[in-house]
Amino acid sequence: MDTDDFSEMAWSVIVQAAEISDTLKSEIGAMSCNYKNEDDWLRGIQAHLLEIIEDPIEYLDYWNLEKEEGVTVLKISDLGSGLYRYVDEVLSTPLIKRGNSRL
Repeated sequence: MDTDDFSEMAWSVIVQAAEISDTLKSEIGAMSCNYKNEDDWLRGIQAHLLEIIEDPIEYLDYWNLEKEEGVTVLKISDLGSGLYRYVDEVLSTPLIKRGNSRL
């Protein structure tokens, strides 16, 4: 799936990630090519966010985010938790009510 095919609500996940970390934004955007549809991608994103929530220090260290982007453990934890909840909201919204795709 291409990110251009995402609904407005799904695209918002990427936009929200970009507010804190360009790395996370790029990472979850690139993950879209591994999924056939928006809901599968959203569930994949949730699994990835859960890994970040469970061990934010490992995620920060892996990407060197404190040095490269000034992202702290608190910021990435808050972002991961907030995005996880938002993805729940998107998944509970029927696709037809999520807004048009970007194209």
